[in-house]
Amino acid sequence: MEKEKKKPPTGIFFPCTEAQKRKIKSIAAKCGLGQGEYILKRALGYEPKTVPPDAFFVFHEKLCEILDSPPTPDLEKAALRVFDEIYAQLIDNRKQTTEEIVAGMKEGDATWQPSDSGP
Repeated sequence: MEKEKKKPPTGIFFPCTEAQKRKIKSIAAKCGLGQGEYILKRALGYEPKTVPPDAFFVFHEKLCEILDSPPTPDLEKAALRVFDEIYAQLIDNRKQTTEEIVAGMKEGDATWQPSDSGP
């Protein structure tokens, strides 16, 4: 009995703007995937989740250390400092300015895009 030869994978190509390509590349990287793999998974109904940045794990470790200690006013201050750092680096830092949004729209990506992560 002769072994079946494996067929090489076929490719699918589609046009997109530079802005769309950058967004796909960015989202795929956040999910730890290549662009083609990300697009294939999305097309087949899978929703890849973003990989938390390293900062997430650093903050998680800091919070665990703080919360393992008995509550004191100094502990509360330390926890609030960590929460402020989390907000500054993981939340506030990711917002686009109005100018960035307008610039993205001028580059030809005039269609609304849903959030790249979350529910």
